[in-house]
Amino acid sequence: MTPIKEGEKLMLLVKRDDRTTEAIADALGLDKSYLPKLYKMEKLPRKPLQKAMAVFQVTQSYFTENAEKPGGVAEKDATYGATEKRLEAENAALREEISRLTKILEQEKGINAHLAEALANLSKRT
Repeated sequence: MTPIKEGEKLMLLVKRDDRTTEAIADALGLDKSYLPKLYKMEKLPRKPLQKAMAVFQVTQSYFTENAEKPGGVAEKDATYGATEKRLEAENAALREEISRLTKILEQEKGINAHLAEALANLSKRT
């Protein structure tokens, strides 16, 4: 796991705040376009850090403590064998259904061909 950057902690504070980004930037005494640059910083510059502590009413330890980002989703020793077998069975059943429906379509095509021929013969007689 990697430690969360001070800039990322600032971004969390901004996202959780009800105020608009413009209002927060004004309160920090910054241009709104500078905020994304701060979000990427490992360590915040002294003045923006002090302003952020005052605006969001947090201590410096909020920014300096080494909280860590989760590295990924932690799963218990999940076994996927049962799910895999169930999906294979469902796939086999779907293949059989497709095969059955394909045969019905072929039969219908044959019947339609015979009906078309019968209609053509009837139209010749009249």
